[in-house]
Amino acid sequence: MTQDRASTGKRIGRYLAALAMAGSCAAWAQGSYPAQKVEIVVPWTAGQATDIAARVMAEQLSGKLGQAFFVSNKAGAGGAVGSMQVARSKNDGYTLLAASTGSVVVAPLLTETSYTAGDFAPAAMIAKSPSILITAADFPAKNIDDLIRLLKDNPGKYAFASSGSGSATHLMAEAFNLGHGIQATHVPYKGSAAALTDVLAGRVAYMFDTVASVSSQLAAGKVTAYAISSKERSASVPDIPAIAEVTELKDFDIASWIGLMAPKGASEQDMAVLEKAARDYLETPEAKAKYQNLGLSVSPMSNAEFQAVVEREVALYSDLLEKLGLKKQ
Repeated sequence: MTQDRASTGKRIGRYLAALAMAGSCAAWAQGSYPAQKVEIVVPWTAGQATDIAARVMAEQLSGKLGQAFFVSNKAGAGGAVGSMQVARSKNDGYTLLAASTGSVVVAPLLTETSYTAGDFAPAAMIAKSPSILITAADFPAKNIDDLIRLLKDNPGKYAFASSGSGSATHLMAEAFNLGHGIQATHVPYKGSAAALTDVLAGRVAYMFDTVASVSSQLAAGKVTAYAISSKERSASVPDIPAIAEVTELKDFDIASWIGLMAPKGASEQDMAVLEKAARDYLETPEAKAKYQNLGLSVSPMSNAEFQAVVEREVALYSDLLEKLGLKKQ
């Protein structure tokens, strides 16, 4: 009888220990990231490329990580309003920024924002958005050598358009002009649609525009596409060469990017969870096709590589703005 009681006591002890261990594991699982819903702040209006790219990724992260990732739009001041909100948020990983070159890198260099690129930590790179150097189809230069020669031989005669002063497309064009010794007049517009309209009408000679924005005009033969701004060709328009391929600017590599970032100080382990989930999706044919249809090239990379991209661009744009004499407003 005593032996039976001892045996029963041991079984109960093992059972209780197992329960305690299970409870401990459950508590650990509940405390792992993400343990609650995550807000992704898009600092632009709905329907813009960054917004669409973020919504696609939010849906994937929700499915992969078992918590809701939802998008909220906080537009204003060239992306600075939403970016500032995230920079000031608690750095617990539950408020993320749908970040891009314009809002994180360029805006703090051009305007007095209350944040800099250093106030954010990388969470997951999503995609890159290169731009294409274009003119109207009836412009006299039929290849990039002709275009460069024509612009250089006629200093001050031609103008180039952009989606706004200090925008990525503006700075791409300025870098291209500087690299080739081209003197042309900058005409800023409120958005790329208005700029493209005047290029097609011949009122402005040339511009850089995103693959997504100019895809229908390309398909209709309304524009001449000379080269793309990224160092690698885009899967969306594989026949268009890179500027680095066909000009003397062998290191030319300027493309806007879209990614998720958190306030500085967010847990690297938590951000690694997002990085892996994002990369797992971005490496699928489905993701490549979906983003390609948006004119974007998926760009899976580690968060260390993402951080290196940001630091390189801060140096690149700081140098370019200094050469152009553009100062903070």
